[in-house]
Amino acid sequence: MNNCNKSREELAEDVARLRKKVEELEQVAGLGMTENSLDRHLDHNRLWQETFDVVDDLMYIVDREFKIVRANKATCDNFAPQELLGKKCFQFFHQLTNPANHCPACKVFHSGKSYHVERQEPFLANRWFAVSAYPIKDDHGFVWQCLVVYRDVSDCKKMINKLNELAIKDDLTGLINRRHFIEVLAREFRLAARRGSGLVFMLFTVDKFKEINSSCGRKFGDFLLKEISTILVSNVRNTDICGRIGADEFGVLLPDADAVEGQIIARNIHSQMCQFVFDDGEIGRQISISVGVAANNAMNLENHEDFFSLADKAMHVAKSEGGNKVVLLMDSDLQ
Repeated sequence: MNNCNKSREELAEDVARLRKKVEELEQVAGLGMTENSLDRHLDHNRLWQETFDVVDDLMYIVDREFKIVRANKATCDNFAPQELLGKKCFQFFHQLTNPANHCPACKVFHSGKSYHVERQEPFLANRWFAVSAYPIKDDHGFVWQCLVVYRDVSDCKKMINKLNELAIKDDLTGLINRRHFIEVLAREFRLAARRGSGLVFMLFTVDKFKEINSSCGRKFGDFLLKEISTILVSNVRNTDICGRIGADEFGVLLPDADAVEGQIIARNIHSQMCQFVFDDGEIGRQISISVGVAANNAMNLENHEDFFSLADKAMHVAKSEGGNKVVLLMDSDLQ
């Protein structure tokens, strides 16, 4: 099966071209022949099946009773033809007694229009497929059969997920980056305001990080940032959110936490950071950090920008007082 190299529109064009090709071949074969002589020289079923088989996507046709009446080679390579043909699609593929609401063929028979969806299919190793279903109508416009096409888009899905992950993660630490952290902060702030629940935001910065980079080198500086991110993640709850905000700044969001809880967690992390010896095998040293803690009880802060400013102010107060300390500010402290 091909990967998703074509869009749904291109797939529809492929099906249309296949139908047109069949018609052209029938016309060419019919030149100079009577209807009886054409029947002797042209096997319509074979011609259609061979045309059907050139498509690498899984394709099968079901009738109004949802019985599979025809399948292409790609489908038969995955399922034995003798087991597939004549079986009802919802029974064969999904082990159901009746068509499900999301059944593509059911959608087509009810609406008379094409139907498209992307989904994971358990009967196909849980891979992702772009599923398209097309009505096959008689001369009076009655939908008497339905063509179902499965295009494997698993590799595309993985690529898209990877790109999405790269878009929100910091390359060095693996934490979410500043842009995505601000989005999460805005979401959590709105949620806390709506529920009337507490929210704590902590900002960490490494004291004299530029001096550390200059004296120990950027390699050790990068090692230090990665170790700090590991310590942060290991000291918060699974529901808390950690992110890299700047070069040497980290943010931690504590949903459903109050000022007391936030201060306890911040002091615990601060204590571990300052006692820890960061050793990359070549250089070993201790550091100090400044921590700003902002507590919002969904009272006076107007938006998440104010909340960020409050935590930033707390961190700068800690730095201005010599660093190596934790400073807590409440929403009433933002002036």
